[in-house]
Amino acid sequence: YVAVLASIPRSASSRIDALKQFADLQQRYAAQLGGKTPDVQEANLGEKGTYHRLIAGPPGSRDQASRLCSELKSAGYSSCWIKSY
Repeated sequence: YVAVLASIPRSASSRIDALKQFADLQQRYAAQLGGKTPDVQEANLGEKGTYHRLIAGPPGSRDQASRLCSELKSAGYSSCWIKSY
């Protein structure tokens, strides 16, 4: 399982934009994201289009991913959800 931090509509620069967003989030939420590594996965949402999802890795247990999202939400970042990896 992983924590998904953002979902960005796919474009020529969306993968790079997602990684830049992770760097910004890692600075702002250093206590929660300090030891995490970014990954970007493509997600096809059918009629909604294709998105790049920003993931905080490495993958771990459902509890670990859930705890990370809870810590981020407590710190003020509400756009976090978990998914299987």
